[in-house]
Amino acid sequence: MVIFGLSSCAIRKYVPEGKAILIENFIINDSTKYNIPKSEVNNYIIQKPNKNVFGWLPRVWVYYKTQDKTDRKFYKWINRSFGTEPVYYSAAKTENSKQQIEDYLDNIGYFKSDVEPVMSSRNNRVMVVYKIHPNKPYKVRNISYKINDTAIAKIVNELEDDFQVKEGENYNFFNIYKDRELITNHLRDNGYFMFSKDYIFYEVDTNLMQKKVDITLRIDGESHDKYLINNVFIYPDYNARTANTTVNDTVQHTFTLRKKDSEHCFDFIYGKNPKIHLKTFNQVIQLHPGEEFSQKKVSQTYRALGSLKLYSFSNISFDTVPSDNDSVKFLNCNITLQKGKIHHYNIQVEGTNSGGDLGALGSISYRNNNIFRGSEVLRVSLKYGFQAQRVNNQFIEEGIFNTREFGAEASITFPRFLSPIPLHSFVIEYQPKTMLLTGYNMQIRPLYMRYIMTASFGYNWRASNTLEHILTPINLNTVKVLPSEMFETVLNNETNQRIKDQYTDHLIFGLNYSLIFTNQNVKKSNDFCYLKFDIETSGNVLSLFNETPIITERDGHHEIIGIRYSQFFKYQFDFRFYHYLPNKNMLALRLMYGQGIAYGNSIDLPFERSFYAGGSNSMRGWQFRSLGPGEFNNPQGYDMEHIGDVQLESNIEYRFPIYSMFKGAIFSDIGNIWTLTDNESFPGGQFKFDKFYKQFAVDAGFGMRLDFSFFLIRLDIAVPLCDPSYDEPNRWRISKLQWTDVVWNFGIGYPF
Repeated sequence: MVIFGLSSCAIRKYVPEGKAILIENFIINDSTKYNIPKSEVNNYIIQKPNKNVFGWLPRVWVYYKTQDKTDRKFYKWINRSFGTEPVYYSAAKTENSKQQIEDYLDNIGYFKSDVEPVMSSRNNRVMVVYKIHPNKPYKVRNISYKINDTAIAKIVNELEDDFQVKEGENYNFFNIYKDRELITNHLRDNGYFMFSKDYIFYEVDTNLMQKKVDITLRIDGESHDKYLINNVFIYPDYNARTANTTVNDTVQHTFTLRKKDSEHCFDFIYGKNPKIHLKTFNQVIQLHPGEEFSQKKVSQTYRALGSLKLYSFSNISFDTVPSDNDSVKFLNCNITLQKGKIHHYNIQVEGTNSGGDLGALGSISYRNNNIFRGSEVLRVSLKYGFQAQRVNNQFIEEGIFNTREFGAEASITFPRFLSPIPLHSFVIEYQPKTMLLTGYNMQIRPLYMRYIMTASFGYNWRASNTLEHILTPINLNTVKVLPSEMFETVLNNETNQRIKDQYTDHLIFGLNYSLIFTNQNVKKSNDFCYLKFDIETSGNVLSLFNETPIITERDGHHEIIGIRYSQFFKYQFDFRFYHYLPNKNMLALRLMYGQGIAYGNSIDLPFERSFYAGGSNSMRGWQFRSLGPGEFNNPQGYDMEHIGDVQLESNIEYRFPIYSMFKGAIFSDIGNIWTLTDNESFPGGQFKFDKFYKQFAVDAGFGMRLDFSFFLIRLDIAVPLCDPSYDEPNRWRISKLQWTDVVWNFGIGYPF
């Protein structure tokens, strides 16, 4: 009854006479002896109540208030975006729910159990309690097999340990269904092309007095045929419109995957030159003549073909081949591939706003999906930007746009595994890609020029539909800084190493590893999670050569080619949850934590690997790299950007449609960065367990998005609500906000 007491009477007058709003469903198990999963039972309740906040229904209230005004576009938008139609209690649907729950209890072994719905009503609101009175569950006593095909009987016996249905366990129809799928998939992976689950039956015999179940697994058919692959025909330049009129040639391609393996042969059929090396398909196509048909290999081949960006469409089909030998059946495999565009170009121009310093950034990129005729993807991009940047709130150079940046990047992705170690089984199972990248970036700023060069070599592979791995064993990054004469004098007089490290030459040489999990289904609007875990190390390999001529020592640290190398360990978690709401609304949440530790040849993390907060993808109430660490406050200084060794941040964003491609969002961010040690550069910035929670920054704002499907332009407007740079009594700024506190952030794509 508490929920009724908390319910607001604001919507009571809108409820039609004779109707009541369903507030809540409760499930009560009348027996403590039997564990019946309530979450599963809830799936069989037909009527789901409106979501409430302590009994209040804000979205229903919006719906009622705007329903009679939907002839006007604004109120119609409010009604659809923020309102929810009330769920009225239905006795008929409650009765249907009761029946569905009882059927579910039968399916998990609690035969002839009773479900009693009890309704409580007050002030046009209804709660329904489903009381479950379970009977004693039936146990599986015996499992027997009736399989006429001896070859299949042998396979089923080998699978017995993997079956969900086991003697002594509760009877469960859903486990029977899983075992049926397991048998079918295993047989289709071992040559039984024509086999389907329709051949499998389970005969269930119940003993009412003893509450026991005897199960007989029956597979019909005296004999089921195994199929071998006869020929593999590949059409690398297939066009459905001209397929029947084109005169094609057939080219046989013979190869071996390993020296000790037998030869394989593919038949390529095409009219014109397909412009791809035939050996590209050696490891991609996993169906080979003379081998048994395997549905798993069909799926793996589809996945591998999807990595060939040269092709926009692929299809695998099979034809039975007449045979005089009834004991052996053959299939011809037909693989048709349809080419997509090879050349892609993209030009982007955007305005930038960093701390009130306005500028522009433009980029041009080119992609070739078949650069070496093996479906290798070449990406080349150039970018140029300029900005009117102030130091100590003044322009110190002639001309407004005194900050410029130029960058170039090139990468090649090979749809195969390039390594001196073949790892044949790994390659066949996961189809890893190899990535090469190099880049150059030049930054010209009022106080210094910075040159950054990068190079990396790594691999990318998917372990499953939800799990991806990225391993970069070679990651090189060099930074060279040329300070102005005036700024060099300042740096020479600076005693704090962290400030000096931002503007000194250094080298990063190490490895990166990322694990990415997501259960998003792009075909369905279901809730999903995203998790990314990153690890990076640097300097460990180079430190092994400290006592060799390769490495020199100067001022107590080690250098290679005259540049001090960085040594550190860094990791980061990024977890996101996306909850779909009615009418294309969404609630997005993110929790992020990261930490880096410098050691050995480094005192602090390099500037490029340090954590930062603020900007369009982080704490949006602060400008880029302007928040923290901790309660640090230093509005003056020489272009010093705020960095730390630890980051903890959480974000929540409510996204909703406005009209057509226009979308909106309401968001709030909370978080900060900290240093691990006390640092003179950032007083008050050290992470301490008894203080860090008092140093969280909080912002809130709203966003406007222009969604073109293939990319999204975003404008987020935010204000800082709690600023840890103020002393504790004055950190909450809500009552002191001014227009100058508003921060505008432009971005491409969602922030998370």
